[in-house]
Amino acid sequence: MPGIDFRQARQEIRLAEVLALLNYQPRQRQGEQLRGPCPVHRSQSATTRCFAAHLGRNVWHCFRCGAGGNALDLWAALTRQEIYQAVLDLYRRLGRTPPHKETPMPEP
Repeated sequence: MPGIDFRQARQEIRLAEVLALLNYQPRQRQGEQLRGPCPVHRSQSATTRCFAAHLGRNVWHCFRCGAGGNALDLWAALTRQEIYQAVLDLYRRLGRTPPHKETPMPEP
C-alpha cells in the first residue's frame, strides 16, 4: 500500500470542501468563522452552536464532544474510518488523486 503525504493532503483539502460535502448549514457566520451543530456527534438542538470552524485556519472544534482538528480529521471522525482510509475516500469523493510519498530506491 503506497504511503500518503499527509502534510500535502492537509494543505490541499480545505475544511470548506468537507463541510460542503456534508451540506453543512451553520447557525452563525462571522467572516471565516462558522458556528452551529456538531456533525460529529450529530447535535439536534435548533439553536446549538457548539461546533466552531475557522475556514481560514482550516481547523474545527466541538465544545460539547471535545473533537477537533483539520479537514482530514473531520472526515475521518464523520465516516468512522482510520485516517489513511478516510483520506483515500475523501480524495475519491472530491475527484482528485491523493498525494503519495516518494519512496526512496533501495541501494544495491
